Amino acid sequence: MNQILSTSSGKKNKEPLGIQTITRIFAIILLLFGIILIGQGSWAMFTGEEEDKKQTTVPVVQMIQEGNNLKVTVQHNRAIDRIVYKLNDAQEITLQGRGRMQIEEIIPLEIGENSIYLTVSDLTGKEVSYNQSYFVEEGDTIAPEIELILEDGKIKISAKDETQMAYILYYWNNEDETRLDVREESPKLIEERLTVLKGENTLTVVAVDATGNETTKNQVYKGAKKPEISLSREEDELIIKVTDEENIQKVEFTLNGVFYSTDANNTGTALNMKEIEIRQKLNTGTNTITVKAYNVSGLTQEGTGEVTVE
Repeated sequence: MNQILSTSSGKKNKEPLGIQTITRIFAIILLLFGIILIGQGSWAMFTGEEEDKKQTTVPVVQMIQEGNNLKVTVQHNRAIDRIVYKLNDAQEITLQGRGRMQIEEIIPLEIGENSIYLTVSDLTGKEVSYNQSYFVEEGDTIAPEIELILEDGKIKISAKDETQMAYILYYWNNEDETRLDVREESPKLIEERLTVLKGENTLTVVAVDATGNETTKNQVYKGAKKPEISLSREEDELIIKVTDEENIQKVEFTLNGVFYSTDANNTGTALNMKEIEIRQKLNTGTNTITVKAYNVSGLTQEGTGEVTVE
């Protein structure tokens, strides 16, 4: 009799997933998808708000009164197109931005009430306007003027004010200062003359008026001696001798109305000599001579003479 044998591989047959399991998996997928959509929406809202905020920014304007001046500072995160302002009844002024993101302007104010209308616009068309008033009291708000003039090895200090001076201070390099008060006979002007020090030195002058307005001026000077001139005669020749401790720039002289110069073409080139001797033939009779010597420090010396040749 034939027998039918039944064999088994030892593996269990897979059973279909249950409906409850499938439902749970689907719910998890929907939940994850929803979280992704919410995140994208939040990010879009955030970036959109930032972009809107950036687009709606306007130029920031700061106006500070400094005495009889108004200091205007404009800052922006975009290039400024232009600034337009009008002070009182004056003509409207336009300042071009030229791609700058910060601009500073000083506007002089008038005595009394000042009304300023100012508009700032950027390259995107965003603009901001200001309308402010500033008051300037009557009184001295103008600082003194200082003038320094070099004259033959001396410095002339001239400090003047439109109302009244108080005093000046001056000093060389870091030395102690010297004070010179205003005189009753000259209330608006103080003058002083100083000898230039040997070598290179810095002179500082401070001028103060009666209301406390102050001006400071610094100037570097190189001190040097004037050239020396010696005139002598040898038979029918005039001998002009010029010496300088540094460098002779040029020598000019006029003999009997005729002009001579070591730099006749005015080239400005120095002689690069500390001593020079010039011989010039004299005429019979009386000879008149005037000599002027220049050194490279701008100092001059002049000499005159008269020589008779028989």
